[in-house]
Amino acid sequence: MKTKNVFSALLTIIFLFGISNPLQAQKSNGWRGTEGDNKVTGFKIPAKWPEKLKNIWQVKVGLGDATPVMVSNKIYLHVMQDTIEVALCLNASDGKEIWKTSLNPSPKITGPAIGHPGPRSTPCVTGGKLFTLGTGGIVHCLDAGSGKVLWKNDSYTEVPQFFTSSSPLVLDNICIYQLGGKNHGVVVAFDVNTGKEIWKLEGVPTTYASLTLMKTMKNMLLVQSETDLCGVSTDGKLLWKIPCPVQRMFSNANSPVYEGQNVIVTGQGSGTKMISIVKQGDTWETKEIWKNAELGVSFNTPVLKDGFLFGHEAKRGEMFCLNAKTGEKAWFEATAHNRFASITDAGKVLVSLPATGNLIIFEPNGSKYVELAKYKVAETEVYASPILSGNNVFVKEKEMLTCWSLK
Repeated sequence: MKTKNVFSALLTIIFLFGISNPLQAQKSNGWRGTEGDNKVTGFKIPAKWPEKLKNIWQVKVGLGDATPVMVSNKIYLHVMQDTIEVALCLNASDGKEIWKTSLNPSPKITGPAIGHPGPRSTPCVTGGKLFTLGTGGIVHCLDAGSGKVLWKNDSYTEVPQFFTSSSPLVLDNICIYQLGGKNHGVVVAFDVNTGKEIWKLEGVPTTYASLTLMKTMKNMLLVQSETDLCGVSTDGKLLWKIPCPVQRMFSNANSPVYEGQNVIVTGQGSGTKMISIVKQGDTWETKEIWKNAELGVSFNTPVLKDGFLFGHEAKRGEMFCLNAKTGEKAWFEATAHNRFASITDAGKVLVSLPATGNLIIFEPNGSKYVELAKYKVAETEVYASPILSGNNVFVKEKEMLTCWSLK
């Protein structure tokens, strides 16, 4: 692979793991859905999949790889129009604009990242507020109803090599961001109402993954840095860390996935492993449970379902399934897609959307790969996850947002 193409691929991480994964119409939503696990409720699976999808509406919204978010039949986007980063709110029924707010000039994208202008971090909507992270590290909080800017922070404008991609996480009255870059990376919590800095953890080199709340552990965040996977308390204290050295041409770009007290570590170019996190007295211990050196992801976050891990392979994007208890390969489907992809758990089916723009519906089957349907849903590359709601699939490609219907 030519160096130019490799760099172009690396910067695309900017979308997928800041790419956010909004998944359904609720009062709050953000990266990887309301629960942070890429599971969707409310998507109506047809008794028979149609031969093709119906295009309901399509609008030009602007450049950017960030995933849009749906809440209460409104779609929120963070995009670039001309040279300005803007927040948009659209009516999900017809795509018409409800409000638009200009936020800040977008930094000039140069070098390997030049093909990916615009925001890559998925916004978060909760408590009537919209939280965004701009390409150059500027944080905004807006009123979700009107688009009015409530506060902003531009104190952390050092960014990773391929610019920002991490998405915000809101917990009660604080919003938490990974900001800064390799040399001055920080995890910062702001008051959601005022923007006041509540706490800051320094020495965490910022990469392209997003924060995850480990709900099976009390008050614990999973923070993927450029060098380590870290356990951080919700009041900003480092609890433990696991080294995550990456191979050449890889980055720590996928968000952490967990089950019980176990965390999946993958994306470094060295396969996949499961680590147990156990507290002994006042200290934390980490222990490797299993390792599969053959299969792992690069720029997609795998999905855990019914004891199996589903993902797109690290180099050519073939789909695979691992037994999450043992790490053994359950199946491997040899069709190359794209290592930039998303997989959404829609209940009785899994939905994959690689950068190729092919929406792939397949069974959550731990024995074999069973494809149910495939649809072409974009003419340009797709680096955002789809929104699945009712009978509709919403797809954000390079500049366009399209509503497709199964009916």
